[in-house]
Amino acid sequence: MINRLEAANRVLATFTTSRIEKRPGGWYVVWSYKAWGKHKPEEVAKRWQCTGQDFYPVWNRKWPGGGTASTALSQLIRWLRGQPVLPISSWWYWVGKHCQLLPALAVQQLQDAGYPEHAHCVLCGKQINGSLDWWHLDGISGPCCGWTSGCRQESREKVLA
Repeated sequence: MINRLEAANRVLATFTTSRIEKRPGGWYVVWSYKAWGKHKPEEVAKRWQCTGQDFYPVWNRKWPGGGTASTALSQLIRWLRGQPVLPISSWWYWVGKHCQLLPALAVQQLQDAGYPEHAHCVLCGKQINGSLDWWHLDGISGPCCGWTSGCRQESREKVLA
């Protein structure tokens, strides 16, 4: 079985020209950038850092990937850090005809490397079946029960009562 970093970089290579590295101070995303008027591309290395949410790093507009690619990258970084992530079904959606971000083989490699099949709610700990949401508040972030099911349904019912 390949290690997580190797698996993450193999998957990342299927939808962007970047790679992930573990360096002093955290996880870094590295890519080549050719500036206007320069003959040789320069290597750019940015530490993974988000503010106010979990899917887009502060340097997102400089990275050569789009929104879905950034969300996928965020899940790879979270998985490498041992943080809660979206379930593998999200990756299968990104393979599908509506998104076509990456090939099915890449998702299989993630599964083989131990990427979680199911997500568990960061609020109640229960396995999430069906729709899910994303929680980010007071130092807790990750998948959570949807607004209409699980532990968050109780909150919804109180609001609607």
